[in-house]
Amino acid sequence: RKQIKEFIDLPLKMYKGNQCYIPPIYMDEKAIFKKSCIHNLTCDQIFFLAYRDNKVVGRIQGIIQKQYNELYKTKKARFSRFHCEDNLETATCLIKEVEKWAKEKGMEEIIGPMGYNDLEREGLLIEGFDYLNTYEEEYNFPYYQKLIEANGFSKDVDWVEFRIYPENYEEQKLEKIAKRALKKMN
Repeated sequence: RKQIKEFIDLPLKMYKGNQCYIPPIYMDEKAIFKKSCIHNLTCDQIFFLAYRDNKVVGRIQGIIQKQYNELYKTKKARFSRFHCEDNLETATCLIKEVEKWAKEKGMEEIIGPMGYNDLEREGLLIEGFDYLNTYEEEYNFPYYQKLIEANGFSKDVDWVEFRIYPENYEEQKLEKIAKRALKKMN
């Protein structure tokens, strides 16, 4: 239980005070560790923590999405929930452990950051660090790109987000609606 809490809490500690980081819903993160988790029906998964001086300094999850591999006739593993100090040794240890696990499971390729499915946080932020991240996309520090690329990964695709403001955009009106919804839904 202590390690699960450390795994879930690491990003909250790393990004404390960062106004652009939107954390995942804590209850959802906790649920992935339960045997009743729906993803256990379609995935193999593993979790790793990295420690330095008895302090958690990194984490990573390995996922084998069996339905995806069967459908697309591939042997891919995914890495997800990667958060790490700015230290290449720590990042390499985490990534190598997932690669080793995936190889033992018969996988031939590893991709990421990718979650269980397209409704999970995925991708690596490479610009726009000063903007509030959307709930669907993972926020990370700028140095993550360096750590991941140093471990042999390269960009496969660009995901681009745009801010769209409706005509007659009124921030105050939206704020009023949001406050009303928060009050009504307690």
